[in-house]
Amino acid sequence: MTRAVRAGMDFVTALDRGSLGGLARLCAPGATWWVDTGPDRRGGDPAVSPGGSGRFPLHGLMRMDDKLALMRSLGPKAFPTGCRQIPRRVIAGTDVCVIEVEGHGLHASGLEYANRYAFVFDVDAAGAIVSVREYLDTIHAQHVVGAGAPVPRTTLDHVPGPGGQRPGSRAEELALALWPALARGDVDAFAALFGAGATWWTDSGRDRGRGRLHRTGDITANGPFHGTVAIADKLTAMRARIASGAYASAAVTVTPHRWVADDTLVAIEASGDATLGGGPQQENRYQNRYLWVVDTAPDGIAQVREYCDTLHIADLMGYDAEVGA
Repeated sequence: MTRAVRAGMDFVTALDRGSLGGLARLCAPGATWWVDTGPDRRGGDPAVSPGGSGRFPLHGLMRMDDKLALMRSLGPKAFPTGCRQIPRRVIAGTDVCVIEVEGHGLHASGLEYANRYAFVFDVDAAGAIVSVREYLDTIHAQHVVGAGAPVPRTTLDHVPGPGGQRPGSRAEELALALWPALARGDVDAFAALFGAGATWWTDSGRDRGRGRLHRTGDITANGPFHGTVAIADKLTAMRARIASGAYASAAVTVTPHRWVADDTLVAIEASGDATLGGGPQQENRYQNRYLWVVDTAPDGIAQVREYCDTLHIADLMGYDAEVGA
């Protein structure tokens, strides 16, 4: 077990137990915790808003001390019986790891909280956590924890550039080959990278049942919020969206910033940029942030799991964030 995995698993365990003191002891001085920000793209960009959005739970970058203090003040009231955190998969690196987690709790409002996360942990040489980045279903988080409060829309002026990594394995090469094909809108080249029986998962917003990782989803239910679907169905939907003129750009340009590979699994942190059709460019700028988990096999990609800011998609692309309410 690498030091990153040990620290990350200890963090999830402490979070599951509601031990905020335990979380604090795992972190280095100056550690941070990041969550995306829905329609407020500037608030979630640490380069533009190093203090975050100030809006809980979609707060952008926060100092760990401030985050834990906020949780200490809100946690017992928000989740009187606690909120379980159940790790499902680990993608291991030495100083960074990704842990996919399912969370379950009953909110004080009476609403069930059942989010799915990809946590990215960076640790220092001593194994102390210096950074937590939390990718989750922001529609669900804002509905339950944020009480559905409105979030203002802002747009980034810049497009984040690529990271400096190079692929070091066949799995990495396969996972990274997806994005140039998508940026060109070349769905045939994109499709050729998948193996037989491949699937694609995205979370499902307000309809929590459809997004269960081991349940069959529904590509027709609510745009991209479909759960696990066959890649053939996903490709058909992608072709239809591009052909409809939804994009003023060719499609979505996905820029990988860094990744961690563990045998056949590759977890990629990336940003997406596109201009949508039908209005002024600045009002139709799609600028998402993703954690992709790409599971590869000898005959190609076996599964893609897409963690992204669902509230940003619903707000900008016109999908109904209330479906499943």
